[in-house]
Amino acid sequence: MPGLCAQGDVLIERIDARSPINASTAQSIGDGSMVVAEGEATGHQHRLVGAVTMYRDDALARDIPPDLYVAHIRIDSPTARLEHEEHGSIILPQGTYRVRRQRQLEPIDGGLLDDSGVLED
Repeated sequence: MPGLCAQGDVLIERIDARSPINASTAQSIGDGSMVVAEGEATGHQHRLVGAVTMYRDDALARDIPPDLYVAHIRIDSPTARLEHEEHGSIILPQGTYRVRRQRQLEPIDGGLLDDSGVLED
């Protein structure tokens, strides 16, 4: 798996996090499923199936805007499956990941177009 993948409005980035979890909120499942995020447009759930710990660590997410940071997940089973009703499943290998929202950008948001819709030099 590449270091970055997306499922709808959720972006998942594999990180190298060997340090212990220093987080105020943590949720673990030994072998089951947990909701990672709900889709903004539909309310459908992005659900992880496997042995997973989900936690928030703002220090590890300091480069992400707070409104886009969802959580960190650590997959303890050999793999976990990320499911969603409208998207194909993604198999994530054991490791630690940062989960964030991605938003749809319009060309004007990225500074490509001026306010009148003309491509800037």
